[in-house]
Order: sequence, then C-alpha cells, then structure tokens
Amino acid sequence: MPHALTSLAASVLAVALVSQPDRPVSDTVVRYVANAGLLVTVAGHDLLFDAPIRQGIAPYPTSAPEDRRRLEAAEPPYDRVEAILITHWHEDHFSAEAIAAHLSANARATLISSPEVIARVRLAGPLLAPARLRELLPAPGQVAETRVGDVAVRVLRIRQNPTRRLPEQHVGFLIGERHTVLHVGDADPVADNFALLATLPRVDVALLPYWYVLTGNSRRFVAASIAPRRIVAMHMPVAESGALTQALAGTALKVAAPQTPGQLVVLTP
Repeated sequence: MPHALTSLAASVLAVALVSQPDRPVSDTVVRYVANAGLLVTVAGHDLLFDAPIRQGIAPYPTSAPEDRRRLEAAEPPYDRVEAILITHWHEDHFSAEAIAAHLSANARATLISSPEVIARVRLAGPLLAPARLRELLPAPGQVAETRVGDVAVRVLRIRQNPTRRLPEQHVGFLIGERHTVLHVGDADPVADNFALLATLPRVDVALLPYWYVLTGNSRRFVAASIAPRRIVAMHMPVAESGALTQALAGTALKVAAPQTPGQLVVLTP
C-alpha cells in the first residue's frame, strides 16, 4: 500500500469521562468498554464493536457490573447504539445473552456478524425479529458491504490469529467513508490477511490489539499493510500497559491506549 504510517495528531485527547457534550459530527469518538469492546461514534452514528461481554477470558478486562448493566439495558451512554458489530464468538469479544438483552432493550439496534455469531444470538433471543440479525460472511479475503443508516459498513473476511479454539468465521469491519474506522478483532497480523485493504478507502482510525504495536517488526507490518493515520490500541491486559508504554518510548508513533471503562478518545480531523 502506498501510504506510510503517520503519528497521531497532537489534538487527540484521551480523557476519563462518563459522558461528554455532543461532539461535531466530523469527530470520531472512541469510548472504551472493555478488552476489544469499543463504542465508536462516527458521522454522528453510534456503533458498538465486540461488546457487550459477560465473563470474558482472563486476563483480559471485563466491564464493571454497573457498566455492564447499562450496556445490556441500553441505558446512556449506550442508548443510541444503531448496530452491534461482532468479529467472532470468543467470550472475550462476545456474549450471546448480553447482546440479546441489549437488542431487546434497544429497538433501533441491529446485529451484524457471521452466521456462527448470529446463530448463538438467535438461541439466546428467540423473540428477536430476524431482520435485526444481519448475517454477512464474504469468502476468505473478500469484502461484503451493508449500511447502518447512511454509514457504510464493510465486513472483511480476515483470518483469526492462531489459537486453540479457532473460529472459522472471523471477520473485521471497516466503517465510514471520509472518516473510516477499522476494527480487526483477533486477526492474524500478517500481510496477506490484510491485502483486501488495498481496494478500500484508506484507514483513518485503526482499532488494533496492542501486540500490533508492541515490537518494531509488528509496527512495520502495520505501516506497510494497514497504514492507518491514527491508532487506538485495545485487547490489553492491565498488567501489560507498562510494557506498551516502554515499547513506544523513543518512537515517533503515538498510540491512544484507553484502559479505564468509559475513557474517551476524541479524534479530530
């Protein structure tokens, strides 16, 4: 890809807040939920990635009980969610029961994911209308497109990082047009897995597992294969925050790495 990785702009803010006045629609706002769970506001639309979860998988963070209650009850700040986007069925990214609860409480929201995920939610929420459970699974290395209101949602068929329990149907998401946001789930960080990005709009904000920026080799991979303008690190155990800070010390790369549930990263063009 022709673009070089650029550092985060100096205007990027990471502040621990429970709520915030409405931002201009040109801003992209990322609210940390837990682990790879992020509430993203782009072009005035709220989309929820890889959340809510319940038990999760240690040592990755889960939501505090009160925040989880608000998530499942679709109470502020989760009352404006228009779509839930789930990359795969691992318990640190997904809880069928929690998602069914949110969808039952929030009539405006739609779930977009693979058939593996949709089937589990159908079992957990048998009364949910079929139209609210949107199955999309392109062929490996391909892209399928849908929309949430006027926001483009591209579903990317990218492989899961090797694991003992390997989901066959792992996907990523690229949302938006001028201000795009990429969520890669647990995708295998190798060049061929991201070749499909070459035909898509450039990535503005990449939501990446922290290990994507932990070493020089991994950062070079990100620069060559994803080339985002800005990065928000996720999927980081609390104990690893020091390692990430040390790894990035002395580099030009600035990565927003929210760790406290409710923490906001406001990304201004």
